[in-house]
Formats: sequence, C-alpha cells, structure tokens
Amino acid sequence: MGDKKLEMMKENYGSIRIPDTLHATVVKEIERAKAELREEDRKNEKAKLYFFVKRTLMSAATILLMITVMVNSSASLAHAMEKIPVLGAIVRVVTFRQYENSTDYTQAEIAIPKIGTETEENAALEEGTQQINRNVEAYTQELIAMYEAELAENEEAYLDVVLDYTVLNTNERLFSLRFDQLIARASGEQQVKIYHMDQQTGQVVELKDLFVGDADYVTPISEHIKTQMRERMAADEAVVYWVDDEMEEMNFASIREDQTFYINEAGKLMIVFNEYEAAPGYMGIVEFEIPTEIIEGIVREGFVR
Repeated sequence: MGDKKLEMMKENYGSIRIPDTLHATVVKEIERAKAELREEDRKNEKAKLYFFVKRTLMSAATILLMITVMVNSSASLAHAMEKIPVLGAIVRVVTFRQYENSTDYTQAEIAIPKIGTETEENAALEEGTQQINRNVEAYTQELIAMYEAELAENEEAYLDVVLDYTVLNTNERLFSLRFDQLIARASGEQQVKIYHMDQQTGQVVELKDLFVGDADYVTPISEHIKTQMRERMAADEAVVYWVDDEMEEMNFASIREDQTFYINEAGKLMIVFNEYEAAPGYMGIVEFEIPTEIIEGIVREGFVR
C-alpha cells in the first residue's frame, strides 16, 4: 500500500508544469551565478598579479638597500661595482641630507648630495670630489638661508623652494652632477647648476677647460646657437628667443665664458640657458646641442665625440 502511494506521489510531482517565467528566472540566476564566479576568478587573478608585482618591487627595493649597505661597508665591492655601467652610478653619489620644511604657505625640499670615490690613493681625485662637495654645500646652504630668511620676515608669504639632483650620463672623462632648482613665489623661476670633474685629473671643470689654450670657443658656439634659434622660431611660431629683435639690447649676444653645459649621451656638447637668460620666461630652461665639427680643432681630446 505504501509503495503504491509513493508511486502516485512521484507521478503527480513529475506532471507538475514549471511556469515559463520561473524557468526563465532559474536560467537567469544560473547565468548570474556563473558571471559572479568568473568575476571572482578575475579578482583572484588580479590579486595574484598585485601580490606578484608588490613582492617583486619589494624584492628590488630590498636588493637595492642591500647593495647600498654593502657598498658603503666595502671599498673593494664598491670598486668592482664601478665597472658595472648601471650600478656604477649608485656608488658615486649618496644623499646624506634632505632639508624639508613646510608651513601653510611655504614649502622647501632641498636635496644635499655628496660625492665620493673609492680611489683613496689618488690625492688629486680626492681633492676634486671634496671641492665639489664644498661647492654643493655652499650652494644648498645659501638656498636654505634664503628660504628661512623670507619665512622669518613674513610667515604668510607664498614660497616654494625645490632642489633635486641628477648624475648625468657623462663620458669616461667627465663626471657631472646636475641640480634643477625651482623657486616659486607669485610665479615660478627655474635654474640649472651643473658641477663637473675630470675623472682623470680630479680637476673641477668649467666650460673653458674643455678647450685648448686660449682658443676662442665663445664665438663659434654663440653664432651656431643664434642659427639654431632662428631655425626653431621659423619652424614653430610658439617658440621665441631673444634674437634679431628690434630692441637690440634685448638680443642674445653670446654665451658667457663659464656658461652652463654638459655632455649628452651621444657625446655632444650641450649649452644650457636658465629661464629668462636667452628667451621669455614661458620657454623655461632652453638647451642647444653643438655639433662637434663646430668646435673641432679647439676642443680637448676625450671630452666630446
């Protein structure tokens, strides 16, 4: 009797018709669940990727820290690393101090690097690095003093002072340390200062030291820069330099004997002008590459290519 009743119940249950709307709802919910699972999988993959990238970056930072510690504790390791092109730059300059100050109206961030060498046997090279360190110290302290003096005079004066440095990609002969300075009050003003040292002699190098004897390097470089100015202005009406102006006193006449310079990756001489030095302020820092043939015969060997 019980078995018969059970069979009848199963038969009745099987004959129940599922409404079309319910069927559609069930299918929709199944698809939604599948989509959620796929999204969850994507999130898991993103989480895995984030974890991998984070771990990689942390590992790189850890390795860099280990390198820095080892280099500063081992002169022989530092000397060996100098021979590695990329890592060599790490052991040349270390930022010992970072001056930072801020108020509601002012902010200062001034990097104060110090250069060094592992070649203690070369007295001239040691003296050269110390001379640059003294120059850098004087330069950065002057900026700090200016900032603090203006802050003391007027605590509500708007003033931002930012100074950062870069080790330029120089040739085997020349080591160059570049500072980019921004002082912002009502408007900003940019300046560049670059310190150079002859890595063979330890001499602190200025532009004149790149050239032989009493050679006139100012004239050919200046005339070529004027040519570049005209070409750039002709190619782009938004570009303006102070050349060929009706107000002759405004025109660029020539570079200074100690004009800011550096040697670029291609081994070419680059002449640098600070803001307002050779063009209107909106042009910012302007630079000109000097082809080697312009200074061929007067430039000393080993500095340019």
